[in-house]
Amino acid sequence: MADLVSMRADAMEARKRIDALLAVDGELTTDQVAELEKSDVEFRGLQAEISKAETIASARESLSAPSFEFRAERKPEQRSQQEIRTQFLSDLKQEMRSPGSFERRTTDFNIGGTPGNAADLLPVDLQDEMIRLFASRSNVAQAATVRSYASDAEIPMVTARATITDFTGEGTAYDNFDPDFGKLRIRAFKSAAETKITEEVISDNRGGAVDEILTQHGEAHAYFWETKYLGTAAAQNATAPDGLLAAEADIASTFPDEALNGNAAIADISTGSGDTTIASVTYQDLLDVTFGMPAKYWGLEKSWLMSPALFQHVIGLTDAGATGRPLFLPNATGTIQQSFNMGTLFGYPVYVSDAMTDGASGITAFRTRMRADGRWMRPSSSARLQIAAS
Repeated sequence: MADLVSMRADAMEARKRIDALLAVDGELTTDQVAELEKSDVEFRGLQAEISKAETIASARESLSAPSFEFRAERKPEQRSQQEIRTQFLSDLKQEMRSPGSFERRTTDFNIGGTPGNAADLLPVDLQDEMIRLFASRSNVAQAATVRSYASDAEIPMVTARATITDFTGEGTAYDNFDPDFGKLRIRAFKSAAETKITEEVISDNRGGAVDEILTQHGEAHAYFWETKYLGTAAAQNATAPDGLLAAEADIASTFPDEALNGNAAIADISTGSGDTTIASVTYQDLLDVTFGMPAKYWGLEKSWLMSPALFQHVIGLTDAGATGRPLFLPNATGTIQQSFNMGTLFGYPVYVSDAMTDGASGITAFRTRMRADGRWMRPSSSARLQIAAS
């Protein structure tokens, strides 16, 4: 209410300025006209905001009020035998047409030897709150570069760089310099979902149930795409986004081999022989991944993308020196709740993903869809840590 009181006070001040200017004898100066126009705009804007705030406050007050009231006990209404019989036949017909639709509530604690449910007679107010089950963490889109296109697209790419191998002598022909080019196809795969809601649910829902449904739509799309991005589909796949966990050979079929580690399309760093679990990952393994790509790519923006299990292991690792300083550094400001990334490792932000391992009458259908794709653009500037199989 403090904001509403403040807005009313500001509106009153604006109104006083308007009244003062309108009370001026004679013709207003240019500055006075400008001030009058400014005050009028301010007053109208404040009036609109006050009206909006009052409406919101009134709606909140009505929602917070109980949906029931206690009344004094009344004597049972006396009805004739004919009225009772007519009501019984009406209820019987309704039950035959729609079994289970007739609401039954006991008015006695024991009828025919069967205990009644006294709780049926007590009013219960459904609160305007919701206890949520959180969605799985989906962070690939946060760690990657995201671009938007109006339709399917193709992006030119360099498939091979030309090189100069020797000096050129006087009067001799220039060396042939011929880079190779190709292109990458960006597609628009789609995920779609639908939830049908009755008019009654829309009108009577509490706890933001409809908003919760739409929120879950968005979160479900995000996690579905997360599982696809962290799949094993080959590069430039026609039926799915490129998988971040695709085999090196499936990436090399599209991209040139130029990675520092073994002349491959992407630097895959494996833990040592016998180090077959996440607990075996060492400081040196992480260092090798950090700088596994050619040095020319070290300065590019990069991010770590980890499973929850690897993240829990990494935060306990220290450097290889005598200082014993932790490798993982939490964010200097803010909290995990305020940021998608968890902190930094060797200066790069760390993200964690849980996915890393009919239009009937009276029905409203909430439909959501997401069209997207995920493509490697330059896998040779990336590196992956692989746990040894044996």
